[in-house]
This record gives sequence, C-alpha cells and structure tokens, in this order.
Amino acid sequence: MKSWDFCRSVTSAQILVALGVEYGAQEAALLRDTGLDQQSLNNPETIVEASTEIAVVRNLLRELPTVDGLGLFAGERYHLSAYGIWGFALASSPTARKAVELSQTYQELTFVFSGFTVKEEGDYARLVFNNSDTPADIALFSIEREIHAAMLIMRELLGSALGPEWVSFQHPRPAHAALYEKFFRGRVEFSAPQNELIFPRALLDEPRVVGNTATASLLDKQCSELIAKRSARKGVSGKVRDILLRQRPMTMEMELVAEALCMTSRTLRRKLSSEGTSFRQLVDEIRMTLAEEMLSGTRLSVEQIAERLSYADASSFSQAFKRMSGKTPGVLRRQGRSLSV
Repeated sequence: MKSWDFCRSVTSAQILVALGVEYGAQEAALLRDTGLDQQSLNNPETIVEASTEIAVVRNLLRELPTVDGLGLFAGERYHLSAYGIWGFALASSPTARKAVELSQTYQELTFVFSGFTVKEEGDYARLVFNNSDTPADIALFSIEREIHAAMLIMRELLGSALGPEWVSFQHPRPAHAALYEKFFRGRVEFSAPQNELIFPRALLDEPRVVGNTATASLLDKQCSELIAKRSARKGVSGKVRDILLRQRPMTMEMELVAEALCMTSRTLRRKLSSEGTSFRQLVDEIRMTLAEEMLSGTRLSVEQIAERLSYADASSFSQAFKRMSGKTPGVLRRQGRSLSV
C-alpha cells in the first residue's frame, strides 16, 4: 500500500477545482473521470479515495498546461482551517513540538501524497517529505503543494518567530524558479539530497500563547476517532455508504445500490459479508447518523425526518431510533438544544 493511499475529505478536491476554474478551466473538465459531480464536490460530508484526488490533479495539469507552478499556487490555499479537526488540533497545541507530533500521528487526516517525518539535528529541525512513491506525473505538483502548505501552517503556528524561511527540493531548478522566491521568504535550494522545510529547533518548545492543552487533548482524541471512521469507508462497504449518503430520499433497495456498483445483489451481499457487515447494517448506521444530524441541527419535524430516511411513518422511525440509540428522537433533540444554549 502506498503511503498516501488513504481516504480523505473532499475539501482538497474543492480547493483544486476552485483553483482551476480561477485560471480558466471548466469545472466539468476538472471532474472528468473522478466519480465526483457538483453535488458530491460541494457536500462537506463527502469522503474520497486518494485516487480520486489524483484524478483531479491530473485533470488540473491537463487543462492548464501553460500555467507554471500550479502546485505552489495550490499550496497557498491550504490554511489550517482547510484540514478540519486536524487543523484545529494543531492550532490548539501548546507548543510547536506538540503540533508537529500530532501532524505526524494523524497524517491520514491531511491531503499529502508525500509523507513527512521530523528530524532534529544540531540547531535545526527538519520536516522531510518523501515523494518516492508519488506517481511521477504529479510528483512536482505534489511536492510544491506539500511544502508550500507546510510552510503556510508553520507561519500560522509560529508567526513572526519563524524568521527567515529555508526549504530544499530534490528536483532541479525549474524554469519557474522565480515563483519559489516569491512564495518562500528566504533560502530556496534545488537538486538537494532531500525535500525539506528547515527551521530553528528551539522553536519547537516555545510556548504558544493561543495553545490550550485541554482542547488539544480533546481534539487529539477526535482525530483518532475520525481516522477510524474513515477507515470504515474503504472497500465495497465504503462505496455503499457513499451511495446511501447521496440518495435523497435514501434508497432501501439493495438491488439499486448493487446496480450502481455494477454488480449483482448476490455479489454485493457476499462482498459485504467478507468485510464483516451487511446491507441492512449499513442502512441502519447511515440512518442513525443522518437522524442525529437532522434532530440536533435542523428544525425538521419527526415526520419529515422519517420521510427523508424512508421510514413508513413517524412512529416506525421513533421506535427504530430508540432501539438503536436508547433514546427517543425528542430526548436527543432537547439535549441538542440545551448544548447550544
């Protein structure tokens, strides 16, 4: 398995498509052969395979062949806020060291295709990016994006304390090297032994004024839970979940889902069984997730929620909800309101 082959938020695809459109590409062309459409692209709940994001990158490079440094232009859009919980966890870290440790531990919540490690040597700390298993046709874009995005995060974490910047790249000096000097505020090296972002080691242990140990600990736990949740979306069961989440109202027909996956219902049943689940279990899981979101985050009536989740009536929904959660819809809704006050 490639180091970058993990499920990820659709946010990165959104960023790349927006970049392409700004430079004159058509959204439809950027989404070609990705499995994404406008609805799924704009749905914050959408989780995609790494191969999907790679397809978006390839489309971007194909549609904008005359735009040099696309990876650099993309990298400046990956602020901490783009990473969701991972970004919030880093922002809450009491020190840069803790932030770096969290960033490594939960790399699967990023969008990288070049995995990174941290080395401390003498007076310097180095974020070392390994793109040896990145597909060759996107390798330059990837490393430009990854290191620029990492530098952006370091600026947000350390502010003016970061001082002059220092980055190195393994690839030779490109024709658009002037862009590197524009985006990086300091020393830029090419044909280097490693792809690195280098900064003073002492900054790792400087207290951060906006850090909060308790919040960082809570977000650390949430990062772990999110990775476990995304891992469950892999394989056929993950594809079934995505189909169920996109359907409104949600389909209960296994045959329709099997058809969408280009297989028979018998084959789908067998594949799900081999992954330790069943179509009914997945339906119940998605129903519960959506029900909780609608009860706590919308003003929809129980009757409207029941209809959207394809229950026969409100009573059937209420009984099923209590059986699976141990609470009635009314209790959950009241709890949600009390937390928001």
